[in-house]
This record gives sequence, C-alpha cells and structure tokens, in this order.
Amino acid sequence: MSEQLLELSTLRELEEKNARILGPFTLMERAGTAAADLVCHLHKSPCTVTVLCGPGNNGGDGYVCARALVERGYDVYCVQVAGKSPKEGTDAYKAKQMWDEIGGKTFEDPYNAPKSQVVIDAIFGIGLNKPLKGEYIDAVQWYNEREAVHVSLDIPTGLDSQTGQWIGSMPGCCSDVTITFLAGKPGLFTGIGQEVCGHVHTDNLGVSIPLSNINLVEPIDFKSVLAPRKLISSKKDFGRLGIIGGGKGTVGAALIAGAAALRMGAGSVLVELVEENLVYDPGCPELMFREKIDFSEIDALVIGPGLGFSQKARQRLNEALDLPIPLIIDADALTMIAQDSELMSKTAQRSAHTVLTPHPGEAARLLKTTVKDVQSDRVMRAQEISVLTGTVAVLKGNGTVIAQKSGVTWINPTGTAGLATAGSGDALCGMMGAMFAQKFDFVSAILSSIYLHGAASENIDCGLLAGDIAPSALHILQNLRMDVKKNGLKQLGELSCHQRIATHNFYSA
Repeated sequence: MSEQLLELSTLRELEEKNARILGPFTLMERAGTAAADLVCHLHKSPCTVTVLCGPGNNGGDGYVCARALVERGYDVYCVQVAGKSPKEGTDAYKAKQMWDEIGGKTFEDPYNAPKSQVVIDAIFGIGLNKPLKGEYIDAVQWYNEREAVHVSLDIPTGLDSQTGQWIGSMPGCCSDVTITFLAGKPGLFTGIGQEVCGHVHTDNLGVSIPLSNINLVEPIDFKSVLAPRKLISSKKDFGRLGIIGGGKGTVGAALIAGAAALRMGAGSVLVELVEENLVYDPGCPELMFREKIDFSEIDALVIGPGLGFSQKARQRLNEALDLPIPLIIDADALTMIAQDSELMSKTAQRSAHTVLTPHPGEAARLLKTTVKDVQSDRVMRAQEISVLTGTVAVLKGNGTVIAQKSGVTWINPTGTAGLATAGSGDALCGMMGAMFAQKFDFVSAILSSIYLHGAASENIDCGLLAGDIAPSALHILQNLRMDVKKNGLKQLGELSCHQRIATHNFYSA
C-alpha cells in the first residue's frame, strides 16, 4: 500500500488520540529520538549540531533530539528562538527542562552559536497558521545561510502542510532532509514543498496510521504493470492506440506522443494529423498514419497534442467524447472544453474512463480562475477539476496531483526541473495512452505513466528532450519488473523514490 498523506485535522485527531493512549510526552520523546537517529545516519561521526527551537511542540521535539544527540557523543547547542520559552505545563516545557538538567547550552541568538556541521529546524511545525515575522525571520535566514546539512523536524518552518506553499510572502526554511512524524503531509510533496523539504523520511512513531483519501504514488500502486510479459505474445495482445493532434506547425507534439506510446508497450499506434499530411516519420517509422482514424480499430485514444483550434479539430474532439473507450484529453483539447459548455457537458457525461492532463494554465482556464489561485492549493484545485468534469484530473507540475471525483487523490513524488521542456506533456499522454491500450486497470495505467515519466528525469535538471523521456522510463520500468521477478512484490512495497537518503554524498561525515 502506498504512503498515506494526512490532512491537518486528521493529524490533530491522531496526536490527541495517541497522547491519551500512550500518555503525555511519549510521542515527543519518540519524535525527538527518531530525529536524532536520522542525524546519526546522515553524519555518522559525532560533530557539532545546532538546533533552532520554537516555543511549541516542534521546539519540544528539538530539545529531545538535542538531548539524545548529546548522549551519543555529539556536541549540541540549542537556540531558544526569539527568547520564547515553552509554556509551563506542556510537553515542550518538560523537554526544555530535561535539556537544562543535563547542562545543555542554550542561546537566544543563533549568530552566537558555534559553527556546526548539522543545523536542525525545530521552530514551527504544522501548527503555524500565520506568516513569520521579526526574530523568527532572522532565525530562518540564519538557518538557510549555513554551510551545513539542513534538517527540518516534521515540516520546514513556514510551509503550509496542506498546500505546499509558504504561509505569507516570506520564504521559510529550506532543507536537505525533512523527517516528518506520524504520516506524510500533502504539502511536503507538491508545490514549493517538494523543493524545500529535500529528501523526506517518514517515521510513524509506532502509531497505527488511518487510511486517507490522499496518497503518495509508489510502485506498489501499479503492480499489475510490473508483471513481466508472457513469452508467447503478439502486438495484438498489447492494444492499438489512436492519437489525434498535429495542427499547423505543431506536428511534433503528436509524433512525440506516438513514439512515447510505442516505447511504453502499445502494440501499435495510429496517428491522425488534423492539419498536416504525413505518411511516414523517419524518426519513428513504426508509427502508422491515417487521414482519419477509424475509431472501431483502436482500444484507447489520446486527443490534444498540438491539435490546434480549427473546425476540424473541434469536430474530432466532439466525436471523441462519444467513444466508449478510454480517452486522454490534453493541451488544445482542454482549452476547447474550457471555452465550450457543450463540450464540458459531454465530457462530464462520458461513461468510459476519461483523463484530463492540464498544466496550471489549462487548469486555470477550466476553473475560470488564475494560475496563482491554482498553484495556491494544487490538491484542492485538482479535486475541483475532477468534480467539475467527472474525470480523473492530472494537474501537472511540481508534485503532480491525480484526483478522482470520489475524492481519492494521489501526489506523485518523482520528477525534476528537467521535465520543463517542450513536448514533455505530450510524452506523458502518449505513455498513459499506451498503458490504457494494454488494458491495465485505470488506476495502474494512470499512476504508472506519471510515476515513470517523472522518474525518467531523476538527476537531470536541464537538457532533457521530450523524446528522451519514454526510453528512460522504459529502462526504469524494466528494472522494476526485474526486481519483482527476482524479489517479489513484498520488497517492492518497501521501496520509496523519496527515501534515498544513503545515496547522496553530502550526507556523509
């Protein structure tokens, strides 16, 4: 099962419930100890550590972490940010007392602390609901300026745990690693969150986590895609995908989608170009061109890549919406639906699987709002598009959000800035179309293509061509299939793209 991502209200209830069951201070002791364990993993030889502690429970976690590190031989200093001590009678107050009792050194100004190899952000956790100001901003700036390994406890200070956006206009802490407690939070994996959290490690603190409507995409979610193919197979077994696109000057979009579909396993791909007339693509001669695709010949359809807004394009979209087969709607087709209430109504009334793949600009047009508004709460806006259109909405971007109209939602943890290249979205819809053509269940078809598309850009932040994405994704898919064949699904369930802490050199002592 994929990792559950809990919203703020559910996290509050979970904390209160387990505080009653386990007794006061237990969760804080576990959280601080887990953080200390992580620091020891990141910097195996004892070093100097500075912990920025706020006045609430997040600060309490920091004091516990500091005490646990001292016990393991680390040279640790705490900073009581803004000079604010935890409120008497709270768990955080007890944690500060225990720190003082072992003779822990505490500063009020971080600039007085010695040079450290590790700095820890324990200023504010999920409870922050107003912009940072005054000495808290100073502490955040100090933290971000340090040449050290940066570790946030639970969530980087200043980040909204739900939306993945800064609370207010001032940036908060930017970390190399975030250890989040009890469960993951949506804001860690989408929007700005995906960039400022660094590598996310989740520790449930020994607590049973409830099921959630929001999940992180993991390979275990598309296990049907990871089964090796049977040796006795033919191209007919893997379906025929249709692609309609290619308006004036944008033929490449449809060709990129077609080539990506073949790479991801579609048995054959038919391409219809609405404004151009190609009979052969020298870059991918395996593609077959049709002046007009016979819909009875195909198992799934992608419409939109470079489609344009001609009358023919509009007519083909109108006809596609009547089909009883899976339909992926992208690019110009999305804009036409956003501008035409009749097309919107037909989209919502479809009985076959329908997927919309908007980028933030297209999402804004569908919702009659602004890009800024879409980005302010990506999970909520993806859910709104899904309800509005009756489809599965794939809101592309940093931490792609996949939402069903039932409210079940996923956030994809893979992907880098390397995907910010012309044709990247065309490759994605081609890959997704291939999964539908092969008749994988619709959840597996959608999640696998998005996960693999993002993973194809791992460790690449520029220079990636759209045509490079599917070949790289295929290599990753084949490796996953080999892992499953060798080790079974159990080990696969333990793999997490976002938990690769040991592979990064700067963590080493």
